[in-house]
Amino acid sequence: MPKVLAAFVFLLIIVAMSHDQHPAGGGEARALSLKQVNSTNFFATLGLECKCCDGDEGECRSSWQLSCSNLQCKPWKSY
Repeated sequence: MPKVLAAFVFLLIIVAMSHDQHPAGGGEARALSLKQVNSTNFFATLGLECKCCDGDEGECRSSWQLSCSNLQCKPWKSY
């Protein structure tokens, strides 16, 4: 049993040292431009089907140019 414990501690040390040398990368992310966010293609790359339902009587459209006050998105398989 002591060999298993020693192996576990050794593995834990290796993982901790590796994490210190290669911290979780959050700095590689880039900001999205507004043009990309309003694009249905952007949401499609995330597996979402979106529609903008901000018409006078709640009418929905599948494309929009400006911001949408009532954006409804669902996974593409549920449409």
